[in-house]
Amino acid sequence: MKRITKIGLFLILLASVFAQNLIAQDLTKVGTTSADFLMIEAGARAQAMGGAYIGVADDATALYWNAAGAGLIGKGAAQYQFGKRFADITHHFMGVTYPLTDEDVIGFSVQYLDYGEMEVTTIEEPEGTGETFSASSIAINLSYAKQLTDRVYVGFTGKYIYEEIWLEHGSGFAFDISTMYDMREIGVRIGMTISNLGPEMGIDEGPHLTFYKQKPDDYPGSPQPESQLVTQKFPLPTGFALGISSVIVGVNSPFVQSGEHKVLLAASINDYFNAPFRGNLGVEYGWQELIFLRGGYRIGYDTQKLSLGFGLDFYRFTNQNIRLDYVWVDYDDLGGVNIWSLEFRF
Repeated sequence: MKRITKIGLFLILLASVFAQNLIAQDLTKVGTTSADFLMIEAGARAQAMGGAYIGVADDATALYWNAAGAGLIGKGAAQYQFGKRFADITHHFMGVTYPLTDEDVIGFSVQYLDYGEMEVTTIEEPEGTGETFSASSIAINLSYAKQLTDRVYVGFTGKYIYEEIWLEHGSGFAFDISTMYDMREIGVRIGMTISNLGPEMGIDEGPHLTFYKQKPDDYPGSPQPESQLVTQKFPLPTGFALGISSVIVGVNSPFVQSGEHKVLLAASINDYFNAPFRGNLGVEYGWQELIFLRGGYRIGYDTQKLSLGFGLDFYRFTNQNIRLDYVWVDYDDLGGVNIWSLEFRF
């Protein structure tokens, strides 16, 4: 027990020092990181709650938000998110968790971003050459969650990251460390995560990076040595997030107890290398664990602000643990985005 307590305190201390270091150095370098797609939120339920999910994370999207929360699911779970974003960009998330024992859970997830087709332009042909190219990013993640005590959970995620644009590509790796403190007897959870720790990454491979210089007209016999374009590498969007959630109406609520209605409030803060200090607020109302209404608001974000959504649990109709969630997210000048996700528990 003493060893477990020391591990938990060490993780909390590490997270606190990391967050304070980010704030102290004012590392808000917007647009100076690689693999920014790792910060795109996953799951319609989580997004409908304004991204205030670090202290909730009790479904398959815990693999994105807080891997320690995978230990709260209690059974296997699989979720897929689908929906097109602005500018014909599509973002997919797929996650699967499976309990090895009552205290150990493994998870596998994939994040995929497709930027769509774009026209090739050159200095000579700024209106386009008639060719098109595409770009995409993918992260393949393996997670592990461990229950240390009846309240404390820890999680770890390793990530393989691959990005490509036309014929050039680059790859890297990263990992997350997370914790969850679950006081289920009073309906309160506190979550913490450090995400995207890893070395710098860049687009540094591909045929267009190798070329031969043109011979000068005055020296037609000069050699043509092979030349290489050297691209710059950038740090990953490393960050710290802290969240809390509380059931203010529900079976185990210390405020209002109800077996028919449930109201969940959530809040979180985050500080990333490439973004300013930000906050998230979310609420979820559930009726008889059948219908859910959700709302959220993001503080300090450039475009994302308000989000609204709902969820349906089909257990009563199918005797299967299937949940369908929907969210509409307001991206200000970029317009609204509609996203769906489907989860199945087994």
